[in-house]
Amino acid sequence: MHLNPTSTLSYWLTNAPFQQPTKEPLPDKADIVIIGAGLTGMSTAYWLQQLRPELKVVVIDARGVSSGATGRNGGIITPGLNDDFDAIVNSYGVDAAQNLVEFDYRNVDALAEFLKQHSDNDKGFFDPEITWTKGTIIAWSTAQEAEDSYPGAVALANKIQDIRVLSPEELQKIPGLESFKHGGIHIRTTAIAWAAKIVFCLARYLQNKIHIATHTRVLSVEGNKVITSRGTIQAGRVAYCTNAWSGRLLEKVSPYIVPVRNQVVSAKAVEGRPRLEYVLSANRGYQYMSFRPNGDIIMGGMRDIVPSKQEYEDDDSTMNLTVSQGLRKFMREIVHVPSVDKEWVGVMGFSRDRLPIVGNLKPVLGEKEGSHQYIAAGFTGHGMPRTFLCGRALAQLLADKPLDDWFPPEFLVDHESRKSWWTDKSKL
Repeated sequence: MHLNPTSTLSYWLTNAPFQQPTKEPLPDKADIVIIGAGLTGMSTAYWLQQLRPELKVVVIDARGVSSGATGRNGGIITPGLNDDFDAIVNSYGVDAAQNLVEFDYRNVDALAEFLKQHSDNDKGFFDPEITWTKGTIIAWSTAQEAEDSYPGAVALANKIQDIRVLSPEELQKIPGLESFKHGGIHIRTTAIAWAAKIVFCLARYLQNKIHIATHTRVLSVEGNKVITSRGTIQAGRVAYCTNAWSGRLLEKVSPYIVPVRNQVVSAKAVEGRPRLEYVLSANRGYQYMSFRPNGDIIMGGMRDIVPSKQEYEDDDSTMNLTVSQGLRKFMREIVHVPSVDKEWVGVMGFSRDRLPIVGNLKPVLGEKEGSHQYIAAGFTGHGMPRTFLCGRALAQLLADKPLDDWFPPEFLVDHESRKSWWTDKSKL
């Protein structure tokens, strides 16, 4: 698996810890090898420590800790469905749709509890600066979007007390959002965070309990052998927490987890302008924005203005000029910022059904190859409200423990809705 070492420098990774190459030799054996040191991989390692601390665990990453999507996102934690409520109901039923929403809230609570115990409060490398806002506003940008979204929004609001539908008049009363004329949704539970620092907190907790191998590129997995740029590890089990890059190592997964590039900018707020006290998501999620505690504005998206929508692209070392210009235009129009300070690229992993893919890979790779290989990936730009507890589920499977009864079965590799994926020979 190859990740470009000359990736764009993220706002979140400037002078960050755990970015230097590991000096210790790579172990030649491990009970479990986790590929990927982002939020999913490190969460999996954390939960393994809670479940089976005697296991020898190695986490491998081609770059530094949290150098992928978690270190390159918009820093937003908003629970709720990553799709239209009606579409989820039509696919899985009302109870499943509600359970999916409740899982996100459960994940946010569990992550907050971990940080209460294991983070600092000094603005340093281990202080994620979790800030609870007045909520997320999902603003409908056109009359068509409002018409398409309204029925599902009403159904969702009727099920979840934390969510309400906003009329155009209610939305336009919010300072800074006067230009949105079609209404939207208000999700009250929302935090903004320095997401990479959440992973650094996990790494700090784990660093003397497991082996973390940075700048160690996985070349292939052959049977129980994990072959890397720094040597080979004999692994009892292998877990792919590789999100957008999963298809690089698992060819049979590549049709179902697509890499999607996303560009993000940061800028200083204009003095005297009203500060937006909400997270903003607009135009079906193609634009999103938040104000950080220090006054910086983080804004991402705009990939919909290029024909490819930056799908099937996994290079985070270059930027699309058209998207860059679109981000700056949106910033000027909405928050009147004349220029940006930083711009970077992150790569998301979009699954075919927009739900994470978690579990044992036997249905994909067959009994012989798949029995000891596992995955948690495909978070579809909605990882912050899901990865921590998906990591718990993956750890339970790796440790031969039962899954929690509240874990959504729709996430599992072998869920009924996905069985045709792994048997469709035309896609392999």
